[in-house]
Amino acid sequence: MQVELALEELTTLASALVRLKFGEDEPPEPYFGSPMLAEAHRRIIESIIQESRQIGALGPAARWEDWQKWSSRIDEKRIVVRYASSLSEWGAWSGEQKLEVLRTCTAPFVASDEELRDLRNQIDAARRPCR
Repeated sequence: MQVELALEELTTLASALVRLKFGEDEPPEPYFGSPMLAEAHRRIIESIIQESRQIGALGPAARWEDWQKWSSRIDEKRIVVRYASSLSEWGAWSGEQKLEVLRTCTAPFVASDEELRDLRNQIDAARRPCR
């Protein structure tokens, strides 16, 4: 089944999902760590960009692409670090598993591998006991 939504509906949905996920200091469970929601949110943003391009709205498409960049996120980074630092499973996961969790947590934003590794290192450091 495929659902078609107007561009305005997609942008409203994308904005609502960001507010749900990052609007409070405490991430909403079970949505924050949901790979299914993360992928759906990414697809919504991709659809907005693609549809904007198709109708010739190149400015809005470029603004959405800029908006997606993880490097411009401040509050979201703080929320992700605090959330992942609190996960009891974090210490048992491999480096790659941690990166996969962070891809989910940072969605719908796009973080480079280097940004994800830096985030992982921040979380690992935050979890170390103080000496």
